[in-house]
Amino acid sequence: KVPGFIVIGKEDPVGFSSPVLGNQLAIQEVDFNDPDNFMFHPGIQAFVSEHHLNPHEEGFNFREIFGTHDRADAIYSTPRVWYGHQLFSKSKAQAEQPEDQDLPFLMQPDRKLSILDAQRYLASHYQGTPFDPVGRGSQEEKHRYRPISLAKTQESHLLQMNRGGANIHWLALGVAAQSVYVPFFAGIDDVPAPYKRGKLPAQRNSAYWIYKEAGVLVDSHYHDFLPDLQAVQKELNVNAVKMVAQTDAHLKELKTATERANYLTRQSINFATDALNAYRDLSLSLLTKMTDYSPLNFKTDENL
Repeated sequence: KVPGFIVIGKEDPVGFSSPVLGNQLAIQEVDFNDPDNFMFHPGIQAFVSEHHLNPHEEGFNFREIFGTHDRADAIYSTPRVWYGHQLFSKSKAQAEQPEDQDLPFLMQPDRKLSILDAQRYLASHYQGTPFDPVGRGSQEEKHRYRPISLAKTQESHLLQMNRGGANIHWLALGVAAQSVYVPFFAGIDDVPAPYKRGKLPAQRNSAYWIYKEAGVLVDSHYHDFLPDLQAVQKELNVNAVKMVAQTDAHLKELKTATERANYLTRQSINFATDALNAYRDLSLSLLTKMTDYSPLNFKTDENL
């Protein structure tokens, strides 16, 4: 299931409206006189009229006609849309509540958005609110709503399109909050072997299980080990931005499609391998620290 979805522009200048979508119908009023901005089946109006599906006398609110407003929406999808509005459009969404059933489909961001903002949203779990499962809310609040990034997440994807350079598929394996988004350029013809493996049972030569292992180790002593994880994530994110910029610059110098494909493949493989190695090192570091948490640990009283 897709836990959350966000669309941003190339630089998302203020004035550009972006949708933040959960697992629910979100499109609201459809203007059948505006084919440049709306696509629709030519018989949809007649179908709705024939079956008396429109609850309103006027207008054509797609969400109201075909969507749901049940308890699952209130705890599963709507709060995640609300959180996206709080992150990107706080000045316009202050009055919104997590269970509001009429959150707007499009919102104007308060500032320019980047690919890192999209990553932060898809890796979020209501940080800064009482609903964060690892935050400071009450036990009831911390388990009230389903977060975007949670332990059952197997992978998270971001497609960065219409770039000046090659388009990018950003992939985070395992729990996005504990993983890192690795850039794979469009046009590559191979990926590292570990990224081709991910089945049960767990394997140490699988990228999925390497990222997952680090996350599980962090979970064992979450607040103690979180700074170690965040330090690795921050370094990899910085390196990813640098690598993408360097790749874009060098790509302009390559003349043939073969040269471009080979270069993009090499850049993608190198960074993906570096990210794996960083997470392997993180797991070993956490494993070392965990030895002090053993219930069989014993410290001799110096006074004896």
